[in-house]
Amino acid sequence: MADNKRQHYVPKSTLRHFASDPNRHPKPRQINLVNIAAAKVVRGASLKEQCYQDYFYGKNTAIEKALGQVEGYFSSLVRKMIGTRAIDERDGWHLVQMVALQKARTLRAEEELNGMMEKLIKLFMYNRVDEYDLRRSRIKVNDASNRNVGHALALSPLMLDLKRFLLANDTDVPFVIADNPVVTTNWFARIHHPQRAIGLARSGLQMLLPISPRFALMMHDGNVYTTNSRINVISISRADEVTALNELQWLNAHKNVYFPPTLGVEFLEAMMNVSRPEGGLSDFRRMERIGDGDSYRASDKDEFSPPTDGVKSELVVTSAKALSKDVRLRAVSMRNKPIFHDDGSLGSPQRDPAWEDIVGDFARRVLGGETDLTRFWDFVEGHPLASSIGPWLRRAKRQSDLRRQ
Repeated sequence: MADNKRQHYVPKSTLRHFASDPNRHPKPRQINLVNIAAAKVVRGASLKEQCYQDYFYGKNTAIEKALGQVEGYFSSLVRKMIGTRAIDERDGWHLVQMVALQKARTLRAEEELNGMMEKLIKLFMYNRVDEYDLRRSRIKVNDASNRNVGHALALSPLMLDLKRFLLANDTDVPFVIADNPVVTTNWFARIHHPQRAIGLARSGLQMLLPISPRFALMMHDGNVYTTNSRINVISISRADEVTALNELQWLNAHKNVYFPPTLGVEFLEAMMNVSRPEGGLSDFRRMERIGDGDSYRASDKDEFSPPTDGVKSELVVTSAKALSKDVRLRAVSMRNKPIFHDDGSLGSPQRDPAWEDIVGDFARRVLGGETDLTRFWDFVEGHPLASSIGPWLRRAKRQSDLRRQ
């Protein structure tokens, strides 16, 4: 087999924590899974055969090798969190990158990007190509997974303002993990701004990543949510809460969900009975401008439909599909007076518009080859909007400096 041909999008080091033969030395080789399309439970499947695709990151294996080095560092962070049952705040930058990278590097994320871009391009080609030919065509983005990874790492500082927690599962029901394991929800926006709930810069953002059957990493907007924990560890003592988090993995999965041998049959069957959304992986909305003003209304037109008579312009909104449930824990509640920024636009509510502008400016320079991720803090210090960011930024910078020492 060619060197680095088999390229994983969920690291084997992550899946090993959920192995069906966890006590095998030096490394487990088997894992239990549910194949969603076949509704089939497979026990003792080959672990190395999971969550990979030949040349997923391209035949230039430099990216795969670089990701392998990053995975090694992330794996050590996970072992440390599990071993100490705590999060070291000095690891905040790396934890954010770990979540951002894992969210972007899956097969489902690649297919979401291709689905969104295909609809956009077909809309732009309206009246330029015969509709019959257009409907039969399939359009894909070259190196979609690499583009996802590059954008995710460049934009990962958007999440530095999120509060980070280690969820400690003290129940008899273990966590499961999907082949698309980073769950993104927004309890706050779903209730108050249901048409504007998607986006990493949104107020009320929640993110969840299982790291073992007993632990998960959670991040959320501290200006919207509050917890009853004085430290960054939340103990879960109720099985129904673990079951609800496992359902989110099931809903977020692409093809498979992996479960440890300690998951009872009744809990496995209950998870499999949860209805998954039908249709494509992404949402596509055409918003028509109302008159000469700045207001837009949603239409039911697809990418092949002509513009409505009299409509002078449209906004096209594409995004991954939102899950039908949110991260809900008894230890987490919504603040009585959440802090957020809402100008009524499709881009709001935002946690911090100035921070979004800073990170956006930085990402454009990184993706344009003008700088690299290691120069982030220097870029922030020289940005004209830096002084408008709250004290959390100084703490994040100080913790990052301590880690580098």
